[in-house]
Amino acid sequence: MPKYKEISDEIKLRIENGVYSDKNNQIPDEISLCNEFNCSRMTMKKALDLLVLDGIIYRKRGHGTFIMDKLPDNSKINIFDRDLNGLTRLSHGNVKTKVLDFKLIFADTNLSNKLNIDENSPVYEILRVRYINNEPVVLEKTFMDATLITGINHSILEHSIYDYIESTLKLKISSANKIIRSDKSNKEDIKYLNLGNHDPVLEVEQIAYINNGKAFEYSIARHRYDKFQFTSFSVRV
Repeated sequence: MPKYKEISDEIKLRIENGVYSDKNNQIPDEISLCNEFNCSRMTMKKALDLLVLDGIIYRKRGHGTFIMDKLPDNSKINIFDRDLNGLTRLSHGNVKTKVLDFKLIFADTNLSNKLNIDENSPVYEILRVRYINNEPVVLEKTFMDATLITGINHSILEHSIYDYIESTLKLKISSANKIIRSDKSNKEDIKYLNLGNHDPVLEVEQIAYINNGKAFEYSIARHRYDKFQFTSFSVRV
């Protein structure tokens, strides 16, 4: 796990436990936190950026970093993607991943356009089901540029591909373009997500990029309608 992610999780835990509960609702400054966690300013900035994206803290220029008055509601099982640093995670429960299919194919016209690669370039095709507390919640079909994302195996696919990309391949994931739409359940949804014939699903189509602007992933995730929650936190600058 990247160090900035460990730091972000620790600060979040402290906030939840009331460690930073002074009258101003302020957390220590970046330099103090860097000294405590023995990290660079850049690492600390990335850690705090994750908390800003989650709506847990906010920055006030010239004054410091403060805890939001009302923290995000985590009473439900949440499924969310964190685009800024490329971390996709499922949280608030015992998470498992089952790999249904994993093979090397060659890009057709659609995939070559989505990933901006030549037709017939090698692409990994991955089909996985994500479970929380042994209940299926997401069916993911993912296509990755096999010339860029190398060395993938079943063991990696059962955990976090994004952690592998950043920690092992040393590629920096920077952004993602998403489209969220509703749809009717199809045969695969019914089979793998335990849905009924007329149950809806929430579909998230995504193209993800590394920091040089290269697309490395095209995916379609089909979420159970009763387990999907989209949370957005916006900052006006």
